[in-house]
Amino acid sequence: MNNCKICGGETNSYKCDMCGEESITHDENHGCGGEHCMPKCAGCNEAEIKCTCT
Repeated sequence: MNNCKICGGETNSYKCDMCGEESITHDENHGCGGEHCMPKCAGCNEAEIKCTCT
């Protein structure tokens, strides 16, 4: 997996930043749009853009 772009910590699966739906893999066809299905920060369990670790 990648590292969170906000805090630099590990990511764990994917999460939609709008509806909160989680997915093991990136879902380009997610209902809110593929761009909203982003890596989930393992530290705070939030979508990468909503990371609260810092």
